[in-house]
Amino acid sequence: MIAEEDNLTDTSKPKRFRLVVRSAEEAVRMIREKLGDSARVVSVRQTGGEGLKRFISSPKLEVIAEVPPVENPSSEEPIEPSDDSAKIVSEVSPIDKSNIEGQALETVAKPLNPSKSPELANDLPQDALQLLSRAGFDDVLVSQIKSWPEVGDISNLSLADVLRKVTQCLSDRFKGTPQVPLGSKTALLGSPGSGKTTMLCKMLAHEVFIKKKLPMVLKLENGVPNPDDSLRIFCEVIGVTLYREESKIPNATLQSPLFIDIPGISLSDAAEWSKIKASLTSLGVSSRILVVNGAYDSKVLSKCVRIGGNLDATHLAITHFDELSNASKLWPIIFDSALSPYCISTGQNITGDFSSNVLNQMIAKSFPENLYTQSFSSYQRI
Repeated sequence: MIAEEDNLTDTSKPKRFRLVVRSAEEAVRMIREKLGDSARVVSVRQTGGEGLKRFISSPKLEVIAEVPPVENPSSEEPIEPSDDSAKIVSEVSPIDKSNIEGQALETVAKPLNPSKSPELANDLPQDALQLLSRAGFDDVLVSQIKSWPEVGDISNLSLADVLRKVTQCLSDRFKGTPQVPLGSKTALLGSPGSGKTTMLCKMLAHEVFIKKKLPMVLKLENGVPNPDDSLRIFCEVIGVTLYREESKIPNATLQSPLFIDIPGISLSDAAEWSKIKASLTSLGVSSRILVVNGAYDSKVLSKCVRIGGNLDATHLAITHFDELSNASKLWPIIFDSALSPYCISTGQNITGDFSSNVLNQMIAKSFPENLYTQSFSSYQRI
């Protein structure tokens, strides 16, 4: 919906509009349809809510576009309001040039030009994928993308087209990963520092408040101390029963699932991991979520995935997502682990953000925002 302000009648000044969309492609389409071919993008940033209200939401892009002054007002067609409430288009007041994601307006709005762009200055590589690598895109992922037959020849494509092509390929590949629902019994596996107990609290809140279920929790020890103070208090607050003895647990169902919290075990302690696997098998646990700290080094993440494979892990959950400036290193983990991507969480607060829309979260945090801004500006039809 387009909201007009009083100064809309002043055709001597450029007009700026805000679009909140789900993807870069949607922004390009909306700008072309609603604002015309003369519009240009001056700012792009990710937006989203906070806390428990984000349980069922996904990140969006806020795009600020500018329409130049009308040279011949009588021949210019007026912008008609849109009834599509899923895409918000509204006029905004003039933007402070010194306060757009820490960049000057002239830099943000400047078309992509190898000889003038400060980020992609001299010696612009012929291979467009090298451009992503120089901007912080994971080198391992870049190597994998080059081997994907569906990518084809992109050496002569513009940055906007490369971003669109890579995004589409990542989305298609992600849709090919296993999509397995959780069973009635689910264990969370992870090393100390992975955030698995915090993840469990977020999952319990999701089960109670969003899915309207009645989950139970078993605190498994296996001879390793596994304190329950914080988890016990949280369970009491949201009405979840916590058990420490297997014999006292009622039968688990999909409406009343059982979640199992295991003690934190070092990645190098193969004997303890073997005991955990045996205990989970004896309990008949079919769903096993490998919880990994997204901020960990890629080699550590790969080791976590190998251990998860030895424990018959079925799902993948990523924590500390907010600590990443670029999430592209996680794509190979998602594609190569053969695990079903379950969720992504940010922050260490148990009521912090939790999203089951892993694809949107990954896409939104894989590409540096300055690349999206420049690709928008370089798009010939904007």
